[in-house]
Formats: sequence, structure tokens, C-alpha cells
Amino acid sequence: MNEVLLYSNILLWLAVLLIGFTLFIIFRQFGEVYLSTGESIARDGIAIGERAPSLSHRKTWNGQPVLSQGAKPVLLAFLSPACKVCIDLIPDWNQAVHQHRAIHFRAILVGDRPSSEKILQEQALEGEVLFDEDQGILGEYRVRVTPFALIMDEGGVVRGKGLCNDTGHIDHLISYLESESVAV
Repeated sequence: MNEVLLYSNILLWLAVLLIGFTLFIIFRQFGEVYLSTGESIARDGIAIGERAPSLSHRKTWNGQPVLSQGAKPVLLAFLSPACKVCIDLIPDWNQAVHQHRAIHFRAILVGDRPSSEKILQEQALEGEVLFDEDQGILGEYRVRVTPFALIMDEGGVVRGKGLCNDTGHIDHLISYLESESVAV
């Protein structure tokens, strides 16, 4: 009899763990679906057609002054060292930097500096890289999730924005520079 109780208890705990895992996956998927809707993209980040704040008063991770806006369009991405998708995006980002020479690529690493530096030591991140330890830039740009990117024209006006998980998303954002429409 005790053996039956033991096995049933183990099976019940396995069922509870399975249900917990399933709920986690469902909530995660719901978040991804909601964050990719037009409503959430319109809500997050600087509004389409609005001028982005200048970062010229900031320094890059290696102490260089941030390049001023004007010469090229800018693709600005917010990445977090604690975000696996952000880390997985780095090779795609680097590839895009080499493919799209007419665009300036700028990455903002959100979070503590030691974690960000560790990521930069583990793999190269092409383009201009800034740290945002106090999340001041994140707040200025009204971004709430990572990886999130904005594409701005030469005048610093936001032409497109959204989640940026892979090469497809990067190319999609860049396509808004070539069209007369704007991304919402």
C-alpha cells in the first residue's frame, strides 16, 4: 500500500511540474504574440515620424564620442546581456553591418557594465556600442523590451521600429528607409 502512495505522489508531482512548465510556455508565447502586434509596437519606442533624442553627449564603450546624426541613416538596437535572444542576434547584427554599409549601426547594451563587457569579450559586436547602465537611454527612447530596434533617417526621424530578433527583422526595418510608408 505504501508503494502505491509513493508512486502516485511522484506521478502527481510530475503532473504539477508539467502543468507549470506548460503555463510558462503559454504565457511566454502570449507575450511574444502581444509584443509583435501593431498596437504594442506603436506604444513602445519613440513614435513613428518623431525625431529621436541626440546621443552626441554620450561616449561609446571604448570612450570615443558618439557619432552625430546626419551623414547616414541609423539602425539603433537595444540589447541586454541577460537576454538570450539579444545574444543570439549578435551574429546577424554583425552580418548586417557588413551588408548595409550605407547605414550606421548603433547598439545600446542595457544593464550592468560587467555583464555587458563580458558579452563583448565573448563575441564581437560590430558598429557603435554604448552602455546604458542606468537605463537613461532606454527611458529617453521609451523602450520597454529587448531586443528592440528603431530605424532613423539621416535627419534622426524614426521611420520604423519593432522587435528585432534576427536578420529578417533587421532587413524589414531597413526596408522602411527605401519606402515612402512608415512602419507601425
